[in-house]
Amino acid sequence: MQIPLTRRSVLAASLVAMAGSMARAQERRQRGLEPAEKVADPRASHFDLGPAEAPWRIFLGLPSVAAPPGGYSAILALDGNATFPILWHLREELAPEAPVALVGIGYPVETRFDPTRRWFDLTSPGKQAVPARQGQRGPGDRPTGGQDALLEMIAAQLLPELGRRLPLDTGNLTLFGHSLGGLFVLNALFTRPRLFARYAAADPSTWWNAGEPLREARAFRGGILAAGGRLDPAVPLLVANSGTGVPPILAPLSGLPGLDLVHRPHPDENHGSVIRPAARDALALHLGRLAG
Repeated sequence: MQIPLTRRSVLAASLVAMAGSMARAQERRQRGLEPAEKVADPRASHFDLGPAEAPWRIFLGLPSVAAPPGGYSAILALDGNATFPILWHLREELAPEAPVALVGIGYPVETRFDPTRRWFDLTSPGKQAVPARQGQRGPGDRPTGGQDALLEMIAAQLLPELGRRLPLDTGNLTLFGHSLGGLFVLNALFTRPRLFARYAAADPSTWWNAGEPLREARAFRGGILAAGGRLDPAVPLLVANSGTGVPPILAPLSGLPGLDLVHRPHPDENHGSVIRPAARDALALHLGRLAG
């Protein structure tokens, strides 16, 4: 049976559109599962920490200079498989003589991310439906709720282990995270504002659990104001974002005494590409080079 030319055209266009949709869906599924970059340098190493059946892989990048009397300062980054190489190159390019150690908190995988484990480690137990929004995906059937356990691991296991491996100034640490990692950074600030000297969140997932971080921010603000009116000593918080929108977390935190809030928009970046400029911002914040 001959198909009229017009129907052929429609069929061909439909097949092309379907192929394009499948390719985009495949790209979304594969994003983050690309091979992770490996830093080949004698000052870069890694070790595993935690239970044998599910350890964390800790990436450690030593500076090229000797430690000052108080020890090295350090930037700790979530999603370490992906973020550690980015921070390594930025430090070597922008601050090669700075006594700043780099610590990536990742997983023993060869890819940039381990989606199942990061959904668990970086979220609270709540799992309300993710609002329908283009390009936004929820955890699906993956377990969630390991946020508190990861933060306790950092405080009780990772920081002491780092202190055994290098001279470390535990009062001069910055925590950096992107997306779900940014969600984790905000929770760390709200629950343990003295664990780190600085907090840096890039495109934090404030939609999580029907806006849970926004509720936590309002409670954090109320608690600070009720307990003396200010954070003392002051704590810097960097919020970087892609696109032209304004991060909703800024509203409940703006003007809070003792919270040095710095907003860095990156309108030309998307959610994935903002990691590098936000990491640059975090390094500048850590070095005291980022003006408010």
